[in-house]
Amino acid sequence: MKKILIFAACATLLASCGSKNQYVIEGKVDGANPVVYLFDQEENLLDSAAVREGAFRLKGEAQEPQIAILRDARDENATFAAMLLLEPGTIQVSDDPDSPMRKRVTGTPANDASTEYADAGYRLIMEYRDSSTTEERRAAIEKEYEELAHLAVEQNRNNLFGALLLADQMSYELSGKELLDEIALFSPEMQQTKVLVNLKAHAQAKQKTDAGQPFIDVTAQDADGKELSLKSVVENPANKYILLDFWASWCGPCMGEVPYLKQTYDEFHKKGFEIFGYSYDNNRDSWLNAVKENQMNWIHVSSLDGFENQSAKDYAIQGIPANFLIDHEGKIVAKNLRGEELYNKIAELLK
Repeated sequence: MKKILIFAACATLLASCGSKNQYVIEGKVDGANPVVYLFDQEENLLDSAAVREGAFRLKGEAQEPQIAILRDARDENATFAAMLLLEPGTIQVSDDPDSPMRKRVTGTPANDASTEYADAGYRLIMEYRDSSTTEERRAAIEKEYEELAHLAVEQNRNNLFGALLLADQMSYELSGKELLDEIALFSPEMQQTKVLVNLKAHAQAKQKTDAGQPFIDVTAQDADGKELSLKSVVENPANKYILLDFWASWCGPCMGEVPYLKQTYDEFHKKGFEIFGYSYDNNRDSWLNAVKENQMNWIHVSSLDGFENQSAKDYAIQGIPANFLIDHEGKIVAKNLRGEELYNKIAELLK
């Protein structure tokens, strides 16, 4: 009898644990194909269900909250696709009356928050584009739009949407320490999710490149195929400040920074300013043609392997352009100086 009771207790516990992670997806989509498919981020099939008169229902368990994609075909013949945040509860998928191409996903905290965030952004964009909106109001809208992500993260520290928003929208602008501080404000359960575990590892690497930290040496080949190290440039007595600039010829924003780089270099190079350009190009001709055509007359190196190199890991590069200003003592004094910020900073330091 004692063994039976123990077995029954264990079975009850297992059932309880299972239901705790259970999700249900219920949907009604007009014109949907006969079958809907649920995929994870890597396009692995998680589940499928028949569609009857536009309605469908899927049921499963997620060991932790995760992103999933729901669509009504396994290939390009899908009539719709919707991003879901799988978490315990009943997730509702329906047509959006304001946008035929968009599906509304609601019913659980993370999905409600995601939809509310998208709705708020859409309303601001529509108001901004309205011809009757004044320039004063447009300026206010821009500020409100910028604050949307910050506010949404604050309101969603206990669900996946807040974690995703921090990782995708805010992590670039924050220093490593600031990012670690943000992660620490999430609930203990959310801090154990893959999203925040990976983000924390990135933040710890990024913290090593915050202002005040020593630079990390990088080495790659110049146009002549000669190995050149950042260390050799930093240790050159003629250089008082060195900008380590990560860029690529295929990167529109990177090329948009070139006029500012040229202006700053031309005016301050003789006073001790140098640029160490590290290209994330894969094609040698594209790299060198961009340098020549744009008269980028500073130091250039590349390993011609895109982001697949040690510098991307050491400097926690998420995207380009990215830059780090280093002084003659080898300390990072600023990072990601864009547009006129670079000129103003160098003018201040070399006045």
